[in-house]
Amino acid sequence: MFASRPLKAGLLAALLALPMLAHADAAQEAGAKELAATLNINNMLPGLAQRTSASALPLLQEYFVKNKIKLSDAQQKKAQEGLKGYGEKIHKLADDYFGSAAVKTQFEQTVVKSFSAQFSGDELKQINAFYKSAAGQKFMKQQPQIGDAIAGETLKAAEKALLPKMQAAAEAYGKTIAKK
Repeated sequence: MFASRPLKAGLLAALLALPMLAHADAAQEAGAKELAATLNINNMLPGLAQRTSASALPLLQEYFVKNKIKLSDAQQKKAQEGLKGYGEKIHKLADDYFGSAAVKTQFEQTVVKSFSAQFSGDELKQINAFYKSAAGQKFMKQQPQIGDAIAGETLKAAEKALLPKMQAAAEAYGKTIAKK
């Protein structure tokens, strides 16, 4: 009888805490949805469709290789003429998939889950407050230009240091092929 009292007290405490846990989850969910809207994360879906569409040609090539298909000159010409239509079909498939209600719902759930796993409801409130502040708005507005500037400077440095090495590697490899 006495052993069950601590168990009952623990169970009662857990049951009393459930509304607080549900509230924390609801706060996290609301904060995550607000942050996703502020950051315009739903714009990722069309980009994902575009990236997926880019695999159209590699998938076609994979089909030919897998099935050991060697195209004649006439078949290659026919394939070239039909590539635009094939690419448009793949793009429509990707657009339809990423534009579907089911994928949008799954995407939103993934966003909420990801943000909620990293931030508490209170932290999400603070993050949202920052993005809605003048400094946060300026940051979001300037972020693409800052990213482009950083990438440009990094690529400029790489061009000086890395490009000569890549050219030398291409030349060395080209020479080995030319010998055959």
